[in-house]
Amino acid sequence: MSRDRQLVVGAISSHGHELGHVSVLEQLEEVGSIHVCAATDLVDVEALAGESARVVGKYTSVDALLERTDLDAVIMCARPDHAPPIMEKVVSAGLPVLYDKPASTRSADLRRVAEIARRKGLTAGAMLQWRYHPMTLSLKRALDKGALGEVMTVEGKMLNGLLRYRDTSTYYFDPERAGHGILSWLGCHCLDLVLYLMEERVVEVMAMVGNLNPDKVAVEDTGFLILKFESGRMGTFQAGYHLLGGRATYDFYIGMRGTEGFAILPYLEPQEETSGGSEVENTATYSLFSEARGWNTGGVRKERFSIPHSPVYGGVMAEELFRDFFDAARSGAPAPAPIEDSVHMLEIIEAAKASSATGRAVSIPN
Repeated sequence: MSRDRQLVVGAISSHGHELGHVSVLEQLEEVGSIHVCAATDLVDVEALAGESARVVGKYTSVDALLERTDLDAVIMCARPDHAPPIMEKVVSAGLPVLYDKPASTRSADLRRVAEIARRKGLTAGAMLQWRYHPMTLSLKRALDKGALGEVMTVEGKMLNGLLRYRDTSTYYFDPERAGHGILSWLGCHCLDLVLYLMEERVVEVMAMVGNLNPDKVAVEDTGFLILKFESGRMGTFQAGYHLLGGRATYDFYIGMRGTEGFAILPYLEPQEETSGGSEVENTATYSLFSEARGWNTGGVRKERFSIPHSPVYGGVMAEELFRDFFDAARSGAPAPAPIEDSVHMLEIIEAAKASSATGRAVSIPN
């Protein structure tokens, strides 16, 4: 994949959840042409093609798309039960892949894709753009400089509007097609940040999951997890469809505490309903207190971010993630949100379900 020419990218969708990922490609000068593929009859290939003026090819078969010899990479938005077999074909064809979450109903199926990508030296990763939020980036830099000292605990929370605001007949609430509920569908954004900021694996999980909404569904609508990391540090994670206000009402939060400081990251607060892509452009204030050497003169620091507007799904955070993915794909470097992290998130969710069912802590083997 040469840096001297624009990229040729394949874009696969199997369910039409979010055609807007193609529109992200429209904003990137690195991308020259796009070939879209409706992998199932759940997707209108013409609607998919309509997301970008750079679309030059339309397919209704993944195999036919992958017969092209000029593709540099593939982006994919597929239903969880569809995703692993599609990605196996993509990486087996020698192509890097950037996929929408959660990308599988089971960790074992996604692990198989990760192993093929590793053997072939291919970049594979998820569209988890909150790693690019300025609060995340600011805290990451502070952690690298020792601002919190030795981190002891982390706390994550992802709450969304009550189920009464959603169409619960969709596949999101079918365990055969979605795998899990709130934990993997929306909770994954927050759980990913917990793992990204802690920079180590979870080795043990205690959890309670269940269904507390009056509207009953076949997947969990509530989850409370206690996490033990490899080093012995601990964390908590909470997710649920619990908020009045509307489908796009969120309470999304990360907190970290260390021996020399703490940080508070309120990504989204449930003060008003968001819509469209606006939740990724909310003005946000990040707080950090540190007594570490070189930081102690600042007291409680507060940074306020006003995120630039972008017309695409995921906003400027998605644009930057896509750019870094394509840069990594040129050399076979790890993706911004590597596939191994997606596998581990599913392992944690599976352990949480097992813990809730048995009333015991569940270990996750390395």
